[in-house]
Amino acid sequence: MDPLTQASLGAAVAVAVSTPKNARMAFIVGGVAGAVPDLDVLIRSDSDPLLTLEYHRHFTHALMTAPVIGLCVGVLLKLLCVWSQLPFRAFALYGVLGALTHGLLDACTSYGTMLYWPFSDHRESWDLISVIDPLFTLPLALLTFFALIKARPRLAQVALLWCALYFIFCGLQRSRATQVAENLAAERGHIVEHYSIRPSFGNTLLWRMIYSIEGRYYVDAVRISPSGAARLYPGQSVKVLTQQAAVQRIPMESVLGRDIERFRFFSQGYLYLHPEDEQVVGDMRYALWPDSVVPLWGIRIDPTRIDQHTEMLYFRDASKPARDRLWKMICGDDVAVLN
Repeated sequence: MDPLTQASLGAAVAVAVSTPKNARMAFIVGGVAGAVPDLDVLIRSDSDPLLTLEYHRHFTHALMTAPVIGLCVGVLLKLLCVWSQLPFRAFALYGVLGALTHGLLDACTSYGTMLYWPFSDHRESWDLISVIDPLFTLPLALLTFFALIKARPRLAQVALLWCALYFIFCGLQRSRATQVAENLAAERGHIVEHYSIRPSFGNTLLWRMIYSIEGRYYVDAVRISPSGAARLYPGQSVKVLTQQAAVQRIPMESVLGRDIERFRFFSQGYLYLHPEDEQVVGDMRYALWPDSVVPLWGIRIDPTRIDQHTEMLYFRDASKPARDRLWKMICGDDVAVLN
């Protein structure tokens, strides 16, 4: 998730187990440790755009490395904060707790986090919350901040309670959206074994529903009100880009062929060709509108450059009409059906 959320949760956990006297240092150590794993974004290459995608949420986010990162943060801050009488074991505790929150929080999103590295390269994603969700972050950040200035760990504990209740709500919303997806597939006569149900950007009311059958992805959206009432937004379908189909275009042993498979791993297998450009492979998981098959990002597959790394492409639309359509869907209003 975003740095503010990560730092706030790391600080909240540390302050929650501290004493009023140590709340300030717990806030600092836990907050820093909660944010540090995202320094993996510095792993990048000008010649290989996929390197950043490959190593973001990689080893720095694993449960095995979190205690090491937390201890390093604790040691560094103990050396820097020479005026503090707090013992090293407290710095270590706050650092480890703060670092442990990072990967677990990221796993609650849809992006994919390698929690179990080095034992598994599985990208864990629980699809509960958007990578940015103000309704989750603002109460967490404010309660943690007041816990700091008032030296009251109890407020940090309330912040953690808010997080737990919010995730329970997210789970209920996802369960309702899954039921809508199953009913919709049944109405279409589709027998589906697996569904991908993900929250849309910045909220937990509007959900993106994906399932595949007979080599096609079907994408729809549903708005679930807190009362449980559902508003369906029928979407579109596109052909799945299988590994076999990709090989027919680009040899797998080429640089570009290997890049396609790297992108497949990052995208958790959700690959397809952009509906308006067959030289672009998109990540089905994310789109500006949850009923759209236009991806937020993708890679270019140029058959004339198979021995060069791919180009990363982005299809974000920050225009007012695009924002207005998304907002109307979040509110449950009518919108034009996509062609």
